[in-house]
Amino acid sequence: MITKCFNPACQTSFDYRAGRLVRFSRNTSNNNYEDSRQYIEHFWLCGTCADLFTFGCEEGMPVSLMRREQDIAKGNLSYQVFAA
Repeated sequence: MITKCFNPACQTSFDYRAGRLVRFSRNTSNNNYEDSRQYIEHFWLCGTCADLFTFGCEEGMPVSLMRREQDIAKGNLSYQVFAA
């Protein structure tokens, strides 16, 4: 469950009405088809942090924050964004 902003330096409590909520999907990679599953995880940036940052991803999962200008310049906008 989301309780606060993804930015570790920010202590803003989760509010679905403000900020940016993103969804990432992760697949398990088992050899057995029946054991393979897809997991959906949600992450949230408060309004202030969403104006400044976006998610830095590795292997399809957020691991850090990137300044928004850097992300746009790299064309790294492959995640699904849900703006509140």
